[in-house]
Amino acid sequence: YDSLTAREKEVFHLAVEGINNSQIAERLSISVRTVEMHRANLMKKLGVNSQTELVKFAMRRGLG
Repeated sequence: YDSLTAREKEVFHLAVEGINNSQIAERLSISVRTVEMHRANLMKKLGVNSQTELVKFAMRRGLG
């Protein structure tokens, strides 16, 4: 988690809340494609492959 950029952390927390890419893009005033890239990068860095694993990662670390 510490290796994530500030923007990746923002996307991480919104994704863990169950907010979809379009809504994240709107909230952060960035494109959906940019959200998709941030999400792909952070998931790779965290070693998770799905939304479920992302939520479990957050729960195990008290980040959700």
